[in-house]
This record gives sequence, C-alpha cells and structure tokens, in this order.
Amino acid sequence: MERLTTYSYGEILILVLLASLVLIAQSAALCWALAHLPRRRIRYLLPEAAALSVVLLTTLLLGGAWKLFFAELPPIGWLAAERWTAGLLSLVVGLTACERRLLPALLLAFAGLCSLPMMDAFLPMSAALVLLLLGVRLVLLAARARARRTREVTVSSIRAGLDLLPEGILFAREDHAAVLVNITMLRFMERLFGRQYRNAAVFWQALTAFDAPAVAEKRQREGAVLLRFTAGDVWLVQRVQLLGALPGWQLTASCVTELDAVTQELREKNEELSTTLSAQKELLQNLERTERSRTLQEITSRVHDILGQRISMLQQLLASSAPKDALRTIVRIDSLLESVPLEQEPHPATLLADMTDTYRRLGIRLTVTGSLPHNLRRARAFAAITREALSNAVCHGRANAVTITLDERRLHIRDNGIGCTELHPGGGLSGMMHRVNELGGRLTITHTPHFEIDARIGENTG
Repeated sequence: MERLTTYSYGEILILVLLASLVLIAQSAALCWALAHLPRRRIRYLLPEAAALSVVLLTTLLLGGAWKLFFAELPPIGWLAAERWTAGLLSLVVGLTACERRLLPALLLAFAGLCSLPMMDAFLPMSAALVLLLLGVRLVLLAARARARRTREVTVSSIRAGLDLLPEGILFAREDHAAVLVNITMLRFMERLFGRQYRNAAVFWQALTAFDAPAVAEKRQREGAVLLRFTAGDVWLVQRVQLLGALPGWQLTASCVTELDAVTQELREKNEELSTTLSAQKELLQNLERTERSRTLQEITSRVHDILGQRISMLQQLLASSAPKDALRTIVRIDSLLESVPLEQEPHPATLLADMTDTYRRLGIRLTVTGSLPHNLRRARAFAAITREALSNAVCHGRANAVTITLDERRLHIRDNGIGCTELHPGGGLSGMMHRVNELGGRLTITHTPHFEIDARIGENTG
C-alpha cells in the first residue's frame, strides 16, 4: 500500500471542519432553491442536489478516514460506488447546465471530477480542492441571488423607492383610508400641523382649513393648495381621484420653490411689459395726433401762402399800367400756381426763382443777395418764409421794393412798405414761426416803420 504525505491531526481536523461548513452552506442553498423553485422546472434543483451529494460524501470520507490520513495511508474502497455516482452526476449536471450558469456549472463539473475514487491518490488535497471549488460556487450563487433580489420589485422595495422621492405621496382607498404614505409626506404633515394623518379626507380638510400666516401663506384653488412658508420654500399639494381597476385617492406634496420664483418673475415681467406697451400705445397715439396736427398746419400754411401770393399778385396786376405785360403775367401766375399740388412742392431753388421773376414782372423791385442753403430742409423753410413775406409785403404793407439776404443759416427780408402799428400773428406769421422752431432756430419780426424778418438757425440744428 502506497503511503501518503504525513499530515498532522490539526490539519485533518481543519479539513473536516471546512467540509462541514461547506455541507451546511450547500444544504441551505438546496433549501433556498427548493423554496424558489420555478413551476415545472425540477432541473433547477439537480445542480444543488449533485453538489450536496459530493460535499456530503467528501465530508464522510474526511471524517471516517482521518485515521488513515494520520497513518499516511489512502482510504482505498471507501464509499467507492457512492462517490462514483455522485461524481459522475455532478460532472454530467455541470456540463449540461453550462448554458444557464457557465462558471458555477464548470465549478460543479470540475468538483465532481476531483471527487471520483480515481483521484484518491491525491487525497486529502483532492478533497480540499473539491471543497474549495464548491465553496467558490456557493459564493458566486449567493452574489447572483443578492443581485437578483435588488432588481426584484417587492412591496418593501416600492416603499423604499417612494421614501427616496423628494415629493410627498399619499395613496388612499375609496373610503380615504391611507394605504401608502412616504417619509416626505409624513414630514410635511409634521411640519405643517405637528401630527400625522392616516386618512386622506381628514388631511385634505385640515389643509383647506389651514390659516396660520406666521407659518405659511396659503393660496387655494380646486384640487390644489399652494403654501409659501416663512422659511422661503414653496410647496404645492394636489389631490387627484384615481379611477379604473384601483379606485381611490392620490395626494402629492411637491416643492416648487424655483418654479414659483420663475412664475413670480414672469408675472413681474408681464406687468412691466404691459405697462411699457400701454406707454408705447399712448406715445403712438400722441405721435399720430402730432403728425396729423403737423400735416394740417403744413397744409394750412401752404394754402395760406398760395392764396396770399395769388391775392398780392392780383392786387399788383390791378394796379399795373402795362396791360400786355399784365396779360402775360396772368398766364405765368396761373401756370405757376396751378402746377403746384399740395402734396408735392417743387425744388426750393425753382420756387424762389419763379417767385422773384413773377414779382419783378409785376413791378416789384427785388434785391436778392446770396443763395438758399444746401440743406434741403432749411432751403424749403427759407423758400416758404420768403413766399409768405413777399405776399405780406405786397398785400398788407403796400411795398414796391423788397430786399432778401440768404446764407446757409440766416434769412433776412426787409421791405419799404408801411409796416403796422401792432403785430397780430395770423396764419402766415405763425407758419413762419413754426418752420423756424422746427429747425431749432429763432425768428425776429420788426413791424415798424417797415416790416423786417430775420430768421437764424443754430449751428447744431437742421
């Protein structure tokens, strides 16, 4: 008989204790698999049963043959038939279970191979290897079972998940009896009322009757209550009736502090925008009225200028001693006045040239020094003022000589008429003042002994 390597009593005892622990663990694994056995799937029990048979026989081998190990002799023929059966069963079951659990199945198959009687020459190290392989397999199965349990949806997992939510939730039956309340909702009740409620109707009634401005400001609408706490946070409590297969009530309490701040800011912005729109609308209305008034003033001034010019020219024609020249002048006056529509004036230089030519043909001595400004707006104003001044000089002042001095920012007109004792600004003089004021200038009128007009435009205007 071949002798084994010498092992001490303590080493053999440690192996027996290890085998006992693995046997206990494997028995627990078999019971767990039996308790969680899927319907009509007995094959899920076979790996655990095969592993239990192997570890049981290994424990019996180590416990019954320890004296032989101590005497350095192999246990030839000990439980040979049972060990062959258990080892081959573990080998076959392990290889067939590779599709479901590859690593645990391979560990079981290798443990079954090492437990066969043909491996007795390596005892007790082969037995220790079997225990190690089955122990590692149990650790892997326990880790997978724990991971599976963490993924399973149970009542406790639902409660734990609801307690992690930042919103408070209360579910109740149709009779308002609370079925599920998470931690956030309970803390909200404690904060607001100093107690907890297990009835949805009672809680909602207390919430709608809440009146404590020192704690929170309440705003209520149908199915919702908004609470602004003095601490600065804002909570929205809503109630919804559940219908269908699970009728009942659902109450939620959500912290909407940031949303409320954004809502308040948007409300303020809307108010500012509304105020701005109202101001702009009023400004547009004022601008429209001002534009209508300006247009009316311009039309009035132009009509006044044209009619005054026509009247003054007609007066001059009636006093003319040259009928032939008068007849040609009448034709020229008509062509001049009729060709000027109110909505479009000719160029100021053309208008001034026609006026001076017409008045000279009527016998008025016109002395023009300088030229109209290059700025079109000032040029139109100066031409309009000149037209009104010539009309007044001939019609009212009975003048027969007029001096006109022009430059870029000044217009000076003086006649030799009779002037006037008192100055009463009418449509013509008011139009002159309006045109000069629009350009930011100043108009000076001298009415005695002769009529004199001096219009000056500032350097930074026009």
